[in-house]
Amino acid sequence: MTAPGRKFLPVTLAEEALHTAGAPDASFEQRDVEDGGWFADWDGRVAGSDVYLGLMGGSPDAESVRVLLDDWTFDEVATDDVGEFLTRVFSGQAVLSRQKFLLFASSHVLEVQVGPSSYSAGRDVRPDDELVPWERALTVG
Repeated sequence: MTAPGRKFLPVTLAEEALHTAGAPDASFEQRDVEDGGWFADWDGRVAGSDVYLGLMGGSPDAESVRVLLDDWTFDEVATDDVGEFLTRVFSGQAVLSRQKFLLFASSHVLEVQVGPSSYSAGRDVRPDDELVPWERALTVG
């Protein structure tokens, strides 16, 4: 059970990163879920975009968390990397590329490098005019 007002480390790191990126209000709503897990989320404006961000942990001291960034899902982001992960995304230091699979299938892949760790997530390809500003800033090729 979360003590009232106590935020877990990845939530605090995410709030700091969003504040640094220019989000006017970077306060997450954090709540307990089943079996000792927790969920925290935020929506607001950052990097010229309306953004939704969710964090999920299996326990208060989880070594890694799931990061939901708009419709991107990153599994197992190291707890200590959450702040730098978001900083890299919103400062244009991540890469969004289109990758082909098989003959006709392709997807967008978002890759974020934090120190020696690399995190990636994929989703269906969208035309460039459907990407939000923070995504367009990361587009290559």
